[in-house]
Amino acid sequence: MLPRLAFLVSFIVLGLPGTRSVLAQGANLPWGASSDSLAWGTFTQVVAPSVNPSTPGVEFETWASDSDIYRTSPPQWPTAGSPKVLQISALGASHLRRGLMPQVIAPSECLQAYNKQAAAAAGFPADGCIGEEVRRNWASFRYIVSNTLYSIAGLKAAYASGLLVNLPADAIEVKGDWARVEDVENWLHISEPQVRSNYYVNKATAAGKTTEYALLAFHFSTKQIKNWVWADFENQLNPGRCDDIGCHDSFGAAIADVRALTPANQQYGECQKSPALQLMFDNAGLNKVWANYCLKGSQISFLGADGSVLLLGNSVIERINAGVPVKQSSCITCHAYASFDKDGQTNGPPDPPPVGIVDQSKLKDLATNDFIWGNLFAQ
Repeated sequence: MLPRLAFLVSFIVLGLPGTRSVLAQGANLPWGASSDSLAWGTFTQVVAPSVNPSTPGVEFETWASDSDIYRTSPPQWPTAGSPKVLQISALGASHLRRGLMPQVIAPSECLQAYNKQAAAAAGFPADGCIGEEVRRNWASFRYIVSNTLYSIAGLKAAYASGLLVNLPADAIEVKGDWARVEDVENWLHISEPQVRSNYYVNKATAAGKTTEYALLAFHFSTKQIKNWVWADFENQLNPGRCDDIGCHDSFGAAIADVRALTPANQQYGECQKSPALQLMFDNAGLNKVWANYCLKGSQISFLGADGSVLLLGNSVIERINAGVPVKQSSCITCHAYASFDKDGQTNGPPDPPPVGIVDQSKLKDLATNDFIWGNLFAQ
């Protein structure tokens, strides 16, 4: 008997996708709060200073990485001060270089597995390196490990037992894309002190070499509703950060809606914060550098109320690092395909990148993994 597939209610209720697509708009959650407000509340949690005095980073940097969970036997929660190890984009490896999956952690090359055309269009230096990390908080780590969803054998057993993968409501997962400080200098034609004053910087190891990297962009998902809440952030200096679909932030931005500019890869200027968000920042005791990061949008559904396809994508994480055009990017739809078969083998991300309602025929005889692509690394 096949395991229960985690098909989502919204696949059925919302009907077929329309032909139009729009930016993922902030929407009200079941308890009345805005998803944009929740996004910023989670933001202040994940970038708060680490509570461990021996760890100079922020909270999400203390969480378990893909390597800690899927490439360490048995999985280990990281010790304080564990080095940050960057990898190439799993989505990029699947979309741009099929068949690379077993090698995506710590490649021997400089981290240049991104879309060279998109990078060049944005002016990113040809010899630049971009690395990615995915971190999962204790609630995610505990669930994955306790259900042995970190190995092929464990996924096979989960399928056989009919396990419905369903993480707890306090689970949070963060994906961040980083570039070397020197690359950001060359990219934006600014000085090293200007990079440090505008971007969060920390040491990281990539391709066996440790150096300082600047956080260009990140997004996270938080399991406070069945389909998770998805939020996308970029640094305000990133060229083209609101391209194609604009930026929308009904809670934290002084200007709630920013329209996309043409031609692409222009500067969009400062994303000035609302008084409500500034108060939230002050109460959280955040480093002032975090005021330079902007919410591009939050997403809680596949379609808008009018049936239009909702889009949410990042100029760095999707467009450059994964080679996925922003107009073909929907966080919730892509992650809904995360699944595995009876042999514990992961079903890779669909190509072309999916948006809108999930095609259930592509999940036939598969067990869904509750929107988590980490099982791509299962051994």
